[in-house]
Amino acid sequence: MKNNNKGLKAASARNILSFLMFVVVIGSAAGFYFGLQTIKAYAVDVSHTVADANASGKNIEQLSDLKQALAEREALVAKANTLFATPDTYQAQVLKDLQKYANEAGVTITNTEFDKQQAGTVAASGHSAVVTVGSPVSYAKLMKFLNALEGNLPKLQVTGVSISRPAAASGDLVTTEKITIAVATR
Repeated sequence: MKNNNKGLKAASARNILSFLMFVVVIGSAAGFYFGLQTIKAYAVDVSHTVADANASGKNIEQLSDLKQALAEREALVAKANTLFATPDTYQAQVLKDLQKYANEAGVTITNTEFDKQQAGTVAASGHSAVVTVGSPVSYAKLMKFLNALEGNLPKLQVTGVSISRPAAASGDLVTTEKITIAVATR
């Protein structure tokens, strides 16, 4: 019998199988590395999505907190709007307020003039009124009237008043000339 050299020898089969094993190990390592990189990229995307979702949730909470704060401050906004009269209606409002405070203080208003521009008004767009009070008048009543004007809404500010004792002084009576009042308007 002759030995046939056409077949694979054991040593060459071992070399081929070793080479294939090496290729499989290298291929597995490369596949594992690229798979790990893909999973890492996917994990970063997921963490960004989670962070965005948390931020959106916080934004919604902040917006609801702001909405609640605005609702709570609505009364303050309404009061702030009453600080100023409108240029169209300030005269009627001031006349009504002057009469009200004069009646409460026991003072008689004899004359009222509007838009006598004075330096130092409450606002640059403010108007003024000049009020004449019946004299002589009780000093305490006059002070009550002036204090009531200063606390009024829309804002009225006394910018000028002249007080003097009458010729025949009696008790707390004083005479006053014109009282200048600045009216805050928008």
